[in-house]
Amino acid sequence: MRKYLLPTIIMCVGAFILTMGLLFKFYAYPRLAVVPTDQNTTQIVQDPDAKFFDADNVKPGNGELTTTARIIGDPEASEQASEETGEDVAIWNSGRVSDNNGDNIPMDGSTEVLVFDRHTGEAINCCGESKNGEAVKRSGLLVKFPFDTQPVDTYNWWDSTVGRAFPVKYTGEEELQGMNTYVFTREVPETKYATRELPGNLFGGSASSGAVDADRYYSNKRTFWVDPVTGVVPDRVEDQKQEFRYDGKTLNALETTSRFTPDTVSGNVEEYKSKSAQLHMVQSTLPLIFTILGILLLPGGLVLSLVIGRRRTADPEPDRDDDQRGDPVFGR
Repeated sequence: MRKYLLPTIIMCVGAFILTMGLLFKFYAYPRLAVVPTDQNTTQIVQDPDAKFFDADNVKPGNGELTTTARIIGDPEASEQASEETGEDVAIWNSGRVSDNNGDNIPMDGSTEVLVFDRHTGEAINCCGESKNGEAVKRSGLLVKFPFDTQPVDTYNWWDSTVGRAFPVKYTGEEELQGMNTYVFTREVPETKYATRELPGNLFGGSASSGAVDADRYYSNKRTFWVDPVTGVVPDRVEDQKQEFRYDGKTLNALETTSRFTPDTVSGNVEEYKSKSAQLHMVQSTLPLIFTILGILLLPGGLVLSLVIGRRRTADPEPDRDDDQRGDPVFGR
């Protein structure tokens, strides 16, 4: 039996390693590939030469435009929502402010309660989702792409301005400060989304003309650089245009090509590059290595036990006749 000890050990080790590989893939990875509920981040988007309607001076203007977005997660609300819905829910509070002159009154701003799936990033309609205090029903991706993002054209991204989700198109791969990313684009066609009261003289009326209700139109092309492992967006560029229209005349409301600041991009890459590498190891590298080793060790131990068994069968039996004759001098 001692001869079979080594093959048995080899097969047991192989079975253990194979099991560990499967656990990494099907147990550890799903529990690690989730959005944190206690998120706390600030990201800054900037355009040094934007064109906009200067509401302070009631006339067109241009200059630097800075948008600051802050996200704070709500772990307690997320846990409660998960219990109520039976899904893995994240609830984040988002605030955004756009400023063109650095004073206390921003050019634009909004607050939102975002509710979405912690694995896929898809919107979930429940639990107090809102914009500026009003209930809203969202669809598509809200703040990130899903874990294990695929190079496909099947994703949709929610646009908060017009309140609709639009298709996202995959355009290729690109390296971003040493991080491999997928590049996606999403276009919002020209859409009327609001009406605003403005002085009539802005549309060709006299100085004494009264206020008019001008329609506000919006279009947007956004480019995302996405880490395919975590689904985070370390960089993005937004080409946005807005116009006021009244009685066949137009007034530029906003024209900007804005991008995450270099500090924001560097911070995102620094934070998520190591997390992406670790998650990739748990998802792919470790399961592959452990599975190959386990598959090699299991049949290896079995083959070794068969070889030992054959050798034992082939060993000749001692000659009993010779044993009976005894010693030639002393006899048996």
